[in-house]
Amino acid sequence: MRPVKDLFVEEYWDIGFRPLDESDSVVNGGKQYDFKTVGADKRYWYADPFLFEKDGKTWLFVEMFDNTTELGVIGCSVFENGGFTKPRVVLEESFHLSYPYVFEKDGEIYMMPETHAQECIQLYRAVNFPDEWEKYKILVSNVDAVDTVINGDLLIASLICPEHDMTVDLAVYDFDGQGTSYNPVYSRRLDKRGAGRVFQHSGKTIRPAQNCENRVYGAGLRFYEITECSKEKYDEQLYSEISPENLKTGDPVPTGIHTYARSSGLEVVDIKFKRFNFKRLYWIARRALNR
Repeated sequence: MRPVKDLFVEEYWDIGFRPLDESDSVVNGGKQYDFKTVGADKRYWYADPFLFEKDGKTWLFVEMFDNTTELGVIGCSVFENGGFTKPRVVLEESFHLSYPYVFEKDGEIYMMPETHAQECIQLYRAVNFPDEWEKYKILVSNVDAVDTVINGDLLIASLICPEHDMTVDLAVYDFDGQGTSYNPVYSRRLDKRGAGRVFQHSGKTIRPAQNCENRVYGAGLRFYEITECSKEKYDEQLYSEISPENLKTGDPVPTGIHTYARSSGLEVVDIKFKRFNFKRLYWIARRALNR
């Protein structure tokens, strides 16, 4: 049974964005950074941002968590007039979706969302970008993988440990899904779960990761420099880190952060807040009656 306070007060996520300046990026850490927010509504909140540039436009893909179903769907927004439009649903399944890793390969646009509810790493292909997607290929089967990213021809996946205590094993797979060369590369860690695509920063290859120290979801972000990534060996070292205290958004006060993305002109994070949401009681009651 839910605590009474949780009927009206919820933790929710929203997307924060700011201009990208490599010399003043959050990846450098060490100070506070100002962010504007997209503006989550009472039905949907937004998390797991990914940016994708096409035809001169910057698209934002997010998990839209639906409070009426308590499942995630994939939403899309575009940057215009200095802000992002209200996200709209572009991919929905009967199971939870999140972490919409969108990328282009050989002239096709793909999405690799988190589909651990189906025990696989699933690839979708754009039929009509950005609104229509079809299931294309299962890259890896029979795996409880979350927050997978691509680095070259390898997949870097976070495998949920059996105890579900926020620890993960970091595993590396061939992109074609045909087995692994070595796994796990890190075991039972609270600070290695994927937090966005691999990117270049100041001449270094950086992999964002969630920091869930003390088993607090969204406690912070750690940026790791990948020093070796091949079919024989994987290694990385800590480059920098940030916590909710490094974020300035006005009111309300940030209480968590766990995903990072960037484009040629923007950097975005997802930010956790708390709020009153009196509609939650109605949605909770309706779900209970429909069971």
